[in-house]
Amino acid sequence: LLTGTVNTLTMKIQFTINSVDKNGDEKLFQKPWFGTLNMLSAMFLVLVVEQLFTGCTLCRKQTAQMVPLLPDDLLANKKESKTWSQKVLLVAFPAFFDLLATAFCCIGIMYIPASVWQMLRGSALVFCALLSVCFLKRKMYAFNLIGLAICVVGITTVGLANILGSNSEGADSGTGTDLATTLYGMGLVLAGQLVQAAQVIAEEWLMKDVDLPAVQIIGFEGFWGLLMMMAIVYPLLWVLPGDDGGHVEDPIDTAVMLSNSLPLITCVVTYLISCGTFNITGIQVTAALSAVHRMMLDASRTMVIWAFGLYVHYCFDPNSKFGESWNSYSYIQLVGFVILVTGQAIYGEVLKLPGLRYPPATLAALHASPAAAAYLASPLPREA
Repeated sequence: LLTGTVNTLTMKIQFTINSVDKNGDEKLFQKPWFGTLNMLSAMFLVLVVEQLFTGCTLCRKQTAQMVPLLPDDLLANKKESKTWSQKVLLVAFPAFFDLLATAFCCIGIMYIPASVWQMLRGSALVFCALLSVCFLKRKMYAFNLIGLAICVVGITTVGLANILGSNSEGADSGTGTDLATTLYGMGLVLAGQLVQAAQVIAEEWLMKDVDLPAVQIIGFEGFWGLLMMMAIVYPLLWVLPGDDGGHVEDPIDTAVMLSNSLPLITCVVTYLISCGTFNITGIQVTAALSAVHRMMLDASRTMVIWAFGLYVHYCFDPNSKFGESWNSYSYIQLVGFVILVTGQAIYGEVLKLPGLRYPPATLAALHASPAAAAYLASPLPREA
């Protein structure tokens, strides 16, 4: 609950902080690709810390105690195993999806309130379910379809409330977000959740064919993501024309703005620590808690983020770009959130509808996909 909440808050806050750029002008730190780099760095640090505590197991060669107990002829009928290098290389595929999804979400959160951003992340459940049917050949039961339909209604309601609320604030104060910008922000977040769902599917397939620990999957995703950022993304951001000093995003300007703002540095470091901790604890929490508790945690995280935005607006600074006001359409957003949580509860079998068939109960287990663990309640339909 704590690290998940801090992740969203610090991601939003860093994009609302002013700092002095390389030209000596003060402007907002709107560097979404740097936010993506932060997330990937936090994931890679998970691997670094894990190796420090385990004595760098990746550097060790196989010893006599690590030799398989079964002879090779008994393993001949099993699926041909991949080498360690092949396993690590395969992690690059979900890493690409993770990079792209995070970039979409970082750009999107600059244009919509943090609470709306958090609620729209619930759309990943819908995308994961649909993609799992197409690519993993999962079967959806009637309760899954009902839950998904209710989730779509909830997400639509939240989005509608955000649009109406933004237009209302703009009409009243003349400083609200225009319709096109609001739709752009929400569209990017939804696109990010679609790509994130593709990552979950890729990881689900990967974890079945590649027997790497989940922590190492996270770490190597960070490694490959950082490599892609440095070798491909940042050169493209520099070459392509944009509004950041003639570039889509200027890394030199990013470094200067960081050096000129202690609050900004503090926010970035806090995000790195929180995101790294969240990646580790998310995997453990999904196994330790029941489905009801996981659902309550996820809902509580959204409510804390929303409450924090309201507190900033009414008790700290009504002009803060991070604060959220309570307008006449906030009630619609609240109703949409309740509908969304209800749909998630039905889909995840927390709320069971009478007269419908459910798959046999199974022992609780860790999500095969580390990305799925970030949603606490698995976004994939349960296998029969």
